[in-house]
Amino acid sequence: MASTMVKTISVSEIAEMSDAELAEFMKRCRLPNGNYDLSVDDWHKLSHDERGRLARILEAKKRDLAASPTACSYSLDLDDLDARLRQVSPKGSFSSRPEPQVFERQRVPTPPIERHKFELRAYHQLLENGGRPLYPVSLINNMHNDPDSYAEILLPWQEDFLDIRAEGIFERQLRRWQDFRKWQNDNRGCEDDDGGYHAYVEREKRLIKEDMTEEAGAELIAKIEADPSRLKTGWNLQQFLRSQDRRFNMEHGCQGFHDYKAAVKRRLARHGFTQPFELDEDSKNQDKLTTWIEYLNCEYWWLDKYVSDIERLQPEHDRLWQALVNKNVLEPHETKEFVRTPESGMETQTAKNKALIAVQQAELKAKQIHKLTQEDPNRFDIPSDKRISMMKKSTENLLAAKRQLEQTYAMGSEPGSFD
Repeated sequence: MASTMVKTISVSEIAEMSDAELAEFMKRCRLPNGNYDLSVDDWHKLSHDERGRLARILEAKKRDLAASPTACSYSLDLDDLDARLRQVSPKGSFSSRPEPQVFERQRVPTPPIERHKFELRAYHQLLENGGRPLYPVSLINNMHNDPDSYAEILLPWQEDFLDIRAEGIFERQLRRWQDFRKWQNDNRGCEDDDGGYHAYVEREKRLIKEDMTEEAGAELIAKIEADPSRLKTGWNLQQFLRSQDRRFNMEHGCQGFHDYKAAVKRRLARHGFTQPFELDEDSKNQDKLTTWIEYLNCEYWWLDKYVSDIERLQPEHDRLWQALVNKNVLEPHETKEFVRTPESGMETQTAKNKALIAVQQAELKAKQIHKLTQEDPNRFDIPSDKRISMMKKSTENLLAAKRQLEQTYAMGSEPGSFD
């Protein structure tokens, strides 16, 4: 169980942690309901994209911890549970700290004529960098106004398959393509040609001008120009994340570009792609078709990784599912398929809310019974046996409500849970 006194650290300290240190830090920040309350105090120093990338690193570590049957186990301490229940916030969180605020760039309210401003910017950046936008920009209004009619085109880039949306497609494509360009460098042993820290500062200033109000943007840019080092935290985190990319996200077992070329051809052949091609050691010299073929291999690398992860984790997944079934806490309709749906999540949250209310009502009733049988001046008008019986029943009801609450939260907090 996470400590309630976790030391607040900075983003730069997270960037310097080893995998083991990061795992230990997250264990200490784990809440009883399975969520994490990370005590990090300077998220606002990061750009939106950097926060997103760090969040993905932390989410991956969260999944690693969840996959370990012992990493997050804890025994139930009823006294501690009672103390925590007294601190429950109206939102139902066990955290005694306020929820951390996430600071975003304050974008100007977008007039109708500029509703696609950020998508159009991403579209043109994607083209300039050699990428292939999902659809012609002339269709952007049609896509956004009637996405269901273009579902087949939009589907590969959806974050929620139940609700087809066109918003953010080009921005997601651009991020993916930029990651691929880094993949090309990493598998060729090349450093990023990104201009270093100075170019990073200039990019941040440009984004501030584009995304913030004129007055707020000018004020922030003036602070940056007076002290460019104020962006060092974000830069250092970016370099840390790039080092993680170089370590994990590349063809394994390759001892140079010759090995990488062979690995690309083998992977594509396994997936039925047999068209002849020849990668260039200098990716800038490649034609568009060859670069697109290399991008296809990158996507297949990720597909193979996900398939491998599923196969590796399947036995543990099945074991944990069976353990959950054996507890006899599932309703007949709560099948393995159902518990993965949004409806299951909403149903679970409703059950948690009801269980929490039941505990609060039982606590109130127990206090009333205690006052009536132990403090009221007329308490002796009630026979002794009846007073004892009333106290016993109210205590049993309170303990039962707390057990139900713990069981309800355990459904979503045990390693391998399916919410």
